[in-house]
Amino acid sequence: MPDTARLALPVSRFLADHAAARAVLAELGVAAAADAEFLASAAPFLSMESLLALHGLSAPLFLAAVDAAAGAAKGPAGMTPLFCDGWTPTGPGLRLFLSLPCPLKAPMGIALDNLRQALPPDAPWPRLFMDSCGKHTLNDLAAGLTRPEEVPDMVVSAGLNGFLSKSFRDRFAGGDLLAELPQAMHPALAAAGLADPRRVCRIYAINPLVLVAVPSRLCGLPVPRSFDALLDPAYAGKIGLCGPPETAGDSTLLLDIRLRHGLAAVADLGRAMVCDTHPAQIFRPAPGAKAPPIGVMPAFFANAAPRQGDVEIIWPDGGALASPLFVMVKETARAALDPLLDFFLGKETAAIAAGAALPPTLPGADVSLPPGASVRFIGWDVLESRDLGPLIAESGATFAKAYFETAR
Repeated sequence: MPDTARLALPVSRFLADHAAARAVLAELGVAAAADAEFLASAAPFLSMESLLALHGLSAPLFLAAVDAAAGAAKGPAGMTPLFCDGWTPTGPGLRLFLSLPCPLKAPMGIALDNLRQALPPDAPWPRLFMDSCGKHTLNDLAAGLTRPEEVPDMVVSAGLNGFLSKSFRDRFAGGDLLAELPQAMHPALAAAGLADPRRVCRIYAINPLVLVAVPSRLCGLPVPRSFDALLDPAYAGKIGLCGPPETAGDSTLLLDIRLRHGLAAVADLGRAMVCDTHPAQIFRPAPGAKAPPIGVMPAFFANAAPRQGDVEIIWPDGGALASPLFVMVKETARAALDPLLDFFLGKETAAIAAGAALPPTLPGADVSLPPGASVRFIGWDVLESRDLGPLIAESGATFAKAYFETAR
């Protein structure tokens, strides 16, 4: 009987110890094992046992196949990990998983480097594992984590992802694994209900989704003033969305439509939209291109893109949809990571976020919302009662199916 105890190792460490494992995983259809994004951001945390469980694979049969392949293989028994996982015989040390939206990557990287240099040379500092907005990251897989040791010592993440899922929170947010964090909100954002009722997740800023329109290209149609207006058949074929239909740009929009109007409305949206439209195409269409006159995009894109013509940025009636930027930290690591926690929850990060059109939640920070504007969050009641992954998958599949039926 194969020794299944070794499956408790992180995937990166298991692959380092078992040269044949990657080929066996590929044969079993586990594409993530060959994905650079997965190896960089998820493999150092996710145990091999959890990876097999996520794919419905038998642990004993997998180990038997690995051992058989290793026995038949020639050459060295181990391999050097593509990404250093920081693993030592005494454990992995402090680890931080960092996932940031595009406009924060550079300024936050500089600020974190400045913070580290300002600390004493012997001050604790975690090994940082960053994603780059690809697939197979720890964001995508967090809902399937089952062991406390798989949870990073600190999580700094963005978007509606597995760290906010019901399954993750039910496993890890109800005990003493995660530290309680301050929940005081900026008055301008308080009504959105961003404060975590379990107090372990601190939303430090939001990424608002807004509308952009070019009235002169609307052929007499009124400029849409809300996300619900996009469901009007008159706008079919006139709405651009970043990304392919399979991912539907930002799942925040599809979830909002799904929860308030049902799957039929999500399908209507799929039939109405033009996907794979970069936000810049709304503002400055390429010569000869037939750019859609309406776009759905994050506020930072809308504010940063160079404008051409009569472009109008619309803060939607009923509120811009808020995609959260959030922090969590393990109780056992809180004292060691206090400087980092203070940084992410403090004035410097709030100023960086505000400068990128990502309104910070810190009381007293510069939120700079338009007059009368509000934001809308999916709500902790939804996150506590519904499993986020299936909701996103169902909405995305419905959207993509309707999109491709229309595009044929």
